[in-house]
Amino acid sequence: MNKPIENREDIRLLVESFYAKVKRDEIIGDIFNNTLFFSWDTHIPIMIDFWETILLGATSYQGNTMKVHTDLDKKYPLQPAHFERWKKLFFETLDEHFTGENVAEAKRRAELMAMLISGKIEHSRRPGFIR
Repeated sequence: MNKPIENREDIRLLVESFYAKVKRDEIIGDIFNNTLFFSWDTHIPIMIDFWETILLGATSYQGNTMKVHTDLDKKYPLQPAHFERWKKLFFETLDEHFTGENVAEAKRRAELMAMLISGKIEHSRRPGFIR
């Protein structure tokens, strides 16, 4: 039975379940499983903090999402298909475990982030881009 996203443990379940799918995914798994530019030990706690901040109003996330993704793009060029797959897996995970307004908000935020980050990446690829 699905439940609302109400606390940090719910966020942990969301993030850990989502990334279990990502690790096995044929489209985006390679990005996350490449230890040259990615660490699960670092990423999972950051993502728990990020989604706790976004969905529950905590102040635990302190990162720069745009910079992280533009830096990653220089090492592993990100394509629209990567963002679409990320959203598909994320939405599936939300629907498998949760219900309620925070699910809708998480989907809305994921859509917005994918659009903003992919736009920023495109802009960062142009000559003369300044962070």
